[in-house]
Amino acid sequence: MGLAVLAVSLCTIQPALASSYLNLNVSDHAARVSLGTDLTSSGLVGSVGYFTHSARGSVADAGLSLVANANPGGHAIWVGLGARALFVDASLVHKSATALGLGASINTTWIGYNRIGVGGHVYYAPAVTSFGMARSYLEYEARVEYYLLRHGRVYLAYRHIGVSYAGTPTLTLDSGLDVGFRISF
Repeated sequence: MGLAVLAVSLCTIQPALASSYLNLNVSDHAARVSLGTDLTSSGLVGSVGYFTHSARGSVADAGLSLVANANPGGHAIWVGLGARALFVDASLVHKSATALGLGASINTTWIGYNRIGVGGHVYYAPAVTSFGMARSYLEYEARVEYYLLRHGRVYLAYRHIGVSYAGTPTLTLDSGLDVGFRISF
């Protein structure tokens, strides 16, 4: 319920010069969709997302990040620092958990050719920010992007999502290549 309220709030909040995005990616057995928007003019970004794997489980998240150009005098390198509230359901072991993942993201384009970009993110929740039966959560992704439009890009990415519960080894919810697109509006 709380995730739905945040999603509606993100869609209705429109600060001056707000920028929003829709991100969708798929692989053979998994898909992820996320929606985000600028919450302030200083770079605070709110997002909601949902990942599902046909056999291994799902992850719902709501996040806040501060995103800024880490190289304002030169070629833009966009860096984000933030956190995601996570609800993880591992259907392999019929366990669910919540966690607070702390993380960072980076995104830039090729110097001299701004249609090719690279980026990625990592979010980690150690035992101290993992609740219930969860002991840890780790998600990371690395992407190569191609800007078809000024505000639209397609990409190929490698993604890994793993969760550890009390009494189980680390379970891999996803690990492999996916393709996707991200549009900004």
